[in-house]
Amino acid sequence: MSRKQKQRLGTIFTVLAVILIILVLDIGLITNFLTAFKSPFTISSSPPKWIFKPTLDNFRNVLGKGSFDFRLYLWNSFVIAVISSAIAIVLTIPAAYSIVRYHGFGDVILGSTMLLRLAPALAFAIPVFLIFNRFKLLDTKIAIIFMHTLFITPTSLLLFIGYIQDLPKEIEEAAAIDGANTLQILTQVLIPVLLPGIGSTAILGFITSWNEYLFSGILSFKNSITATVGTSFFITSYAVEWGNMAAAITLSTIPTALFIFIAQKSLVKGMTAGSVKG
Repeated sequence: MSRKQKQRLGTIFTVLAVILIILVLDIGLITNFLTAFKSPFTISSSPPKWIFKPTLDNFRNVLGKGSFDFRLYLWNSFVIAVISSAIAIVLTIPAAYSIVRYHGFGDVILGSTMLLRLAPALAFAIPVFLIFNRFKLLDTKIAIIFMHTLFITPTSLLLFIGYIQDLPKEIEEAAAIDGANTLQILTQVLIPVLLPGIGSTAILGFITSWNEYLFSGILSFKNSITATVGTSFFITSYAVEWGNMAAAITLSTIPTALFIFIAQKSLVKGMTAGSVKG
């Protein structure tokens, strides 16, 4: 066997291995996608049918004929995720800069923030409900945005600390020599350099907020229901509407998939950030 044939064979095996890994890791997503296009009769058939006549009835039920406004739920999820991730970024960039450059109580602040991720979310459920009920903020986007921001902040802070630690301090010293104050250094020097990291952090924050279920379910009843919560409405006391639920899940994955696809370059740059070309 020639060297060229060996390389071609190796490429084929690599492609097959990648396809196999994708199928294994995404079998649940693939099955859900297929279920979204099945009729109730096909879904209930045994053994399961992999070859069938697709139908769009489930999507019509979810988007038009159903008793729930799933389009509103998707819009709520989008607005909440964008605002939550944006607020977390605005808060954590200066916090990370102060922790890295000025030390002081930085370790205490970082440790206290990380406790938000270590503590089980369910432990906050009842207190959070009572607090927002006291301030008449139940079933509002404000309440959910506040909670999502709390859960996004620790990860964002940890990421920005790593990004800023990898930046050479000389660029800040050069800006200070030119007369820039701390705010100008942060906004005009560091933030432009941190743009790839900001992009990747925004993506991770968006996905975290979009997929959050517990507090979105506790704090919403009608007006601020998110897509993840709305998907569960197809589980009734009479039956589980598998086709409609699969269609709702499929629709819920589209925005995050598009968001990642569009911003994947920023995500890769942000994950590999840590060097600055002089």
